[in-house]
Amino acid sequence: MYYFAYGSNMNLDQMRKRCSSGFKFLCRVKLKDYKFVYGGYSENRKGAVANIIKSNNDIVWGGLFEVNKDCIEKLDFYEGYPNSYNRIIVKVEDDKKNIYEALVYLRESFGVDKPSEEYKKIVIEGAKHCRLPEDYISKFLDV
Repeated sequence: MYYFAYGSNMNLDQMRKRCSSGFKFLCRVKLKDYKFVYGGYSENRKGAVANIIKSNNDIVWGGLFEVNKDCIEKLDFYEGYPNSYNRIIVKVEDDKKNIYEALVYLRESFGVDKPSEEYKKIVIEGAKHCRLPEDYISKFLDV
């Protein structure tokens, strides 16, 4: 199964802790008609956390991972599925225009807020692990 990560789960160190050997990073991909935001509040993260919201003509960059069932169960736990985050299947596109159906976690929008510096650092490191465009990182992730 494919999994689209756009927040802290792009960070390979975090994914190793959460899924051990049940995942493999494949490539960077983009999701059309969504926008990345930091929103809501996480007690664990001491600030707003990554989310995506519907937004025509916008793009969210992230990492495409191949994951097994055990990894999905662990991600469900860490993402608070189904109480905090929901999960849906979306179509993402790689740099070669290949389309993948991938699972993604998202939640109802709770407005936009500031993440903690520690959390933001994890997200930005993950974005670099996934080789996201620098202009995207500076515009959306490093706010």
